[in-house]
Amino acid sequence: MSLFRRTEQEKREQNVSVNKKADSVLGELSGLSLPFKKAEKNELNRNTIIQKLELHKKLPVRVLEEAANTLQKINRVLLSPKQRKEYAELLASYIYPVVLLWHDKYQKQENSLPESNGRRSALVSSIEAIHQLTIAYKLLFRDYYTDDKKNFNKNSNFTCQYAARSLELIRLEQRLRALRYQGLPKVSWQHCNQIFFSLAHHGAIDDDYDVIGLIGIRKSSDRLRKGGVPISNVRRLYLSIQFFGLLDVTTWTTRMFNIPDAYLDLLGGDGLKVIADDGKELKPGFLLTHYKSDIPPVFKRTENMPSPLIQFDYSKLYNVLVSDHKEIGKQQFINEFDDRKFSRPLAEVREVDRVPLIELMIMGLTSRERRQKRHASFDESSLSVYFGFHEVNRLLKDLVAPDQARVKESRQFIDTLAMSSALLAEEQTSHMAASWVITNFSAGGLLISTEETDFSNPIQIDMLMAFTMPENKDHPILGFVRRLNRPDSKHIEVAVVRLSNYAETAGVQAQGEMDSSTAKAVILIKDVRGEWNLIVKTSMHYSKGEPLKLIRANGSHLPVRLGDVVYTKKDFKVFELRSPGLEIVK
Repeated sequence: MSLFRRTEQEKREQNVSVNKKADSVLGELSGLSLPFKKAEKNELNRNTIIQKLELHKKLPVRVLEEAANTLQKINRVLLSPKQRKEYAELLASYIYPVVLLWHDKYQKQENSLPESNGRRSALVSSIEAIHQLTIAYKLLFRDYYTDDKKNFNKNSNFTCQYAARSLELIRLEQRLRALRYQGLPKVSWQHCNQIFFSLAHHGAIDDDYDVIGLIGIRKSSDRLRKGGVPISNVRRLYLSIQFFGLLDVTTWTTRMFNIPDAYLDLLGGDGLKVIADDGKELKPGFLLTHYKSDIPPVFKRTENMPSPLIQFDYSKLYNVLVSDHKEIGKQQFINEFDDRKFSRPLAEVREVDRVPLIELMIMGLTSRERRQKRHASFDESSLSVYFGFHEVNRLLKDLVAPDQARVKESRQFIDTLAMSSALLAEEQTSHMAASWVITNFSAGGLLISTEETDFSNPIQIDMLMAFTMPENKDHPILGFVRRLNRPDSKHIEVAVVRLSNYAETAGVQAQGEMDSSTAKAVILIKDVRGEWNLIVKTSMHYSKGEPLKLIRANGSHLPVRLGDVVYTKKDFKVFELRSPGLEIVK
């Protein structure tokens, strides 16, 4: 049964369109480069291809580069579907084992900038090889697909198999790009939707097919434990791609990339349901997409959305995440922990990662509108940027040190480095190119960019940071790295969430302690709303409601009480802070 509810008039209009331009409504993959020439003599000799690949067997990057170049030639050449299939399967047998090895290796590692040469070469060659392999299977799908039901049924096995393979490879490209802080290209999003809608038109999205490998597949399933071949279907592959993109997983730490699929696997068909669109305003818990969409699903209907459209019901998944979030808060409040009360995917995550993970997922499933207007910046004066709790706290301490002449002399080298994104310049002329520049800003954050070099400062998502402007160096603004994006091979963008309008170094200790030397280093801030907050290291086991003594930068002591947790990150937490005596030190 088709997912698309249409009036009889709409059906007639669509049939006219299909009849006028054969198979152009659904089976056409917009922007796909089609074969255009005949193969030259011995250009695609199978034995020659194998010999070249075997020659580089001990150099995995070269194997992928050779495979990608060969596929690029094949994708330009007019071939029968049988020939194209044989070439695609041959090259997949060389490509996938290498890609699987590297994906598993780098997905488990904590990623940061700068990217090592080895990592860059491995992932760039993997992405290109998978991209070319995907094109080969898209061409096969296009060769077989037809909108006519009778003709579709004749070749449905081939059509659906190549559709599933194309989606599996789009998903793999999505995961590989995420490892480099890159999103799925718009054309890949569009093809993902067009392939799914094409098969949904025939009600052919739930048949299982063997997949190439285990990326995105739960390895502990009963079928795989018994030695079976991994399987999936068009619906599951499609939802996996959509959910990953919707949650903006490219902004997560890489070790948690598998969690969205784990939740989908846990809830089965109820986690994210695909339903027919009724044309009405979307209710809470529902998303929308259309067959030409080149972005993840959206929370609101807009004008001129082309039909057909479908909705996603994510209400059950959202409720499970909210339940997990409440359970974390409850266990933290009573200081008693029981992993059995969490959903299985969350129970398998490290304790320090649970709160940020759940909050990211809930935020990703919540419709949000930008409250602050974002302004483009044309000021090319460089920022000074300091990364990490230690460097930020050190900066704040030095700003209030009594002997400023000595401090300025000792910080000269540190502050010079802070004006550049690189620890060292690769060459004299590259120094300015490696400076930090504000791309745009708002009251809640800013986007800064720089040229990435092999000597760039280490940066990770969720890292605490401070930045100062040339004209206001004595008043640093604090924030944390919300996301990293690599728009091209040379540049990196860092999206920063602003934490403070005012910040000072401080210390805390139990209220009964008398020796100030036992105080733990913290950072006192006034946030963008004018509320007092306290930044502490995650390793400091403080909780909501805890009474403490705050030792301020000017030496004064003040009783305070911790309020709600505003942010929980890998290396730091932000608490609301309550005290009647807090005021900015002049």
